[in-house]
Amino acid sequence: MADDYDLHVQVRILPLIGPGKMQLLEAIDRHGSISAAARAMGMAYPNAWKLMDSLNRHFRDPLVTRVMGGSRGGGAALTETGRAVLGIYRSVEAKAKIMFAGDIDALRHLLAPQPPVDPAPCEEIVGGPGSPECREKKARRRVG
Repeated sequence: MADDYDLHVQVRILPLIGPGKMQLLEAIDRHGSISAAARAMGMAYPNAWKLMDSLNRHFRDPLVTRVMGGSRGGGAALTETGRAVLGIYRSVEAKAKIMFAGDIDALRHLLAPQPPVDPAPCEEIVGGPGSPECREKKARRRVG
């Protein structure tokens, strides 16, 4: 059995709602600003802002609003609509996970075992990242 594979159901309501935008909403809620949420997710602020602007334009009421003032000049917060959309999305996601659990398990049983991954990064190989040894290691990862 292929226990190492990460099989899961991913819910997308295209083009508006998907896992990335919902993670960004959660990060904004957690960090209180779009820029802090973007940093926490390793995303550029302009990209995060564009995603939130897109969501705000596609719903009757905004999902994220600006918060003025404070020692750092303000931030962002989820609106009631934002919390509702996030809650509904997570509910759909949980129901889909339950509904498709048997199918995901059946797929897992059909998968071949994943080959072990050499944990040493190329930087630790004597020749460094550009060495033939490192290129060979990367090629083995792609093939495996």
